[in-house]
Amino acid sequence: MKKTTAHCLAGLSAAAALVLSPPVTAGQALAADGSTTPMRCRSVGTARDADVASVLQPLGVHLQNPDTPVGLSCTPTRNGGPDVNFCAGKDPIHGIAVIGRRPMGHTCP
Repeated sequence: MKKTTAHCLAGLSAAAALVLSPPVTAGQALAADGSTTPMRCRSVGTARDADVASVLQPLGVHLQNPDTPVGLSCTPTRNGGPDVNFCAGKDPIHGIAVIGRRPMGHTCP
């Protein structure tokens, strides 16, 4: 099978990210004051869920608590809006996953 240059570069970028990134623990993604950002995520689960684990493991992310809430493919949104389904910490993991909390009535603290 012939690989394109873009496909090869994407593989190299992913490999470089794995080598250069230190492991992330649950507390690192939240701001020091505990504040979060309202998000709309494609998927929300925990580190123990198969779909979430399949994203975190190749990135070298190991959460101490497997019940830690994780959002995948998230974009910021307006707090209190009906599309808020996750309250994310300020540091997304490679732009793919965020660690945080579930919202209270579509509102993040």
